[in-house]
Amino acid sequence: MGWFAGIACLFWGVLLTARANYANGKNNVPRLKLSYKEMMDSNNVITFNGLANSSSYHTFLLDEERSRLYVGAKDHIFSFNLVNIKDFQKIVWPVSYTRRDECKWAGKDIQKECANFIKVLKAYNHTHLYACGTGAFHPICTYIEVGHHPEDNIFKLQDSHFENGRGKSPYDPKLLTASLLIDGELYSGTAADFMGRDFAIFRTLGHHHPIRTEQHDSRWLNEATARALPSEGDAMTMPVTMARLASLTWL
Repeated sequence: MGWFAGIACLFWGVLLTARANYANGKNNVPRLKLSYKEMMDSNNVITFNGLANSSSYHTFLLDEERSRLYVGAKDHIFSFNLVNIKDFQKIVWPVSYTRRDECKWAGKDIQKECANFIKVLKAYNHTHLYACGTGAFHPICTYIEVGHHPEDNIFKLQDSHFENGRGKSPYDPKLLTASLLIDGELYSGTAADFMGRDFAIFRTLGHHHPIRTEQHDSRWLNEATARALPSEGDAMTMPVTMARLASLTWL
């Protein structure tokens, strides 16, 4: 119990640090400020046209060793060269027609909700990433092979090994999630139900039994809401306001 409480406290510490950093920096004046037109007129901007009718680029992972930026979007995961953004690879990871139809029959928007919006992108080990998406309100996760060395030029979805994404990714693409992958174990703050009401902190993956914070217990989480957590060298989102740690429950 102690180590899990420690992880939860780590989330809390990141939240406090982010608030302090925001308070200290919100009045800072940028060293360089350009309008969109000024940037385009400078001829120094390389643009990425992206996906048609979609702006769902919410998940980012920087890999400095490989000089790549991984970006999760709607039904896609991109790998950009940091030196030249036009040099990129992409993985197409949509939901099945059956899942999409089930989502539509549940009253969801087929364009804005009934797709696989990537919510988790983490470095799993030296050769693989771990990715999770909403899966048209059926969260799903898998591994992405990136090779041993930068020159391997590998970016491949392991479509033979999918895992249940409950407790890792939210069902609803409008909801945010925060996660840390430590020693092969994924710690996530997210909504764990279709309606987006059961917010919790989870520990999944690894060799231990999956666990979570107590369900519907205000001593753990009270009035859960989305928080943006910019931290040093990274950006996270935390969909909960933590109240007081009390107990654990098995999944």
